[in-house]
Amino acid sequence: MTENAETIALIEDRVRQVWQRFADQDPNGMLDLLHPECTVWDIFQPDLVSREEMETYVEKDYEQSAARGALTYSMSPMTTSVWGDAAICRFLLSFAYEAPSPAEGTGRITCVLRQFPDDGWLLVHVHEGHLPEGIPHITNS
Repeated sequence: MTENAETIALIEDRVRQVWQRFADQDPNGMLDLLHPECTVWDIFQPDLVSREEMETYVEKDYEQSAARGALTYSMSPMTTSVWGDAAICRFLLSFAYEAPSPAEGTGRITCVLRQFPDDGWLLVHVHEGHLPEGIPHITNS
């Protein structure tokens, strides 16, 4: 494995850990993988989650997840680019919550990471969005 391949493997493992800790209902473990100034565009939230709002956001996100039902998810192969101490990781994430409050979908995810001397690779921004279902039909008026 080349140094770049090893770096990419570390980054992608870090990203997978974030979602696994969410699924495991481990908010503190998940927050350990995010830089303290990390921001998030969440698939279920209309506004950017800032550093000041992160703890409240995470608490509410875990509450809604636990109330829905069991969560299953899968990630597509990742496309990861690295430039020195910065990286971008992109992938699709399909999720499904079981009863009592089922929900499912697929999101396009982009994670921006930075390598820090004492903490290794941390997420500094996460952007989630629903996978489009195609171009809306054009109607003639």
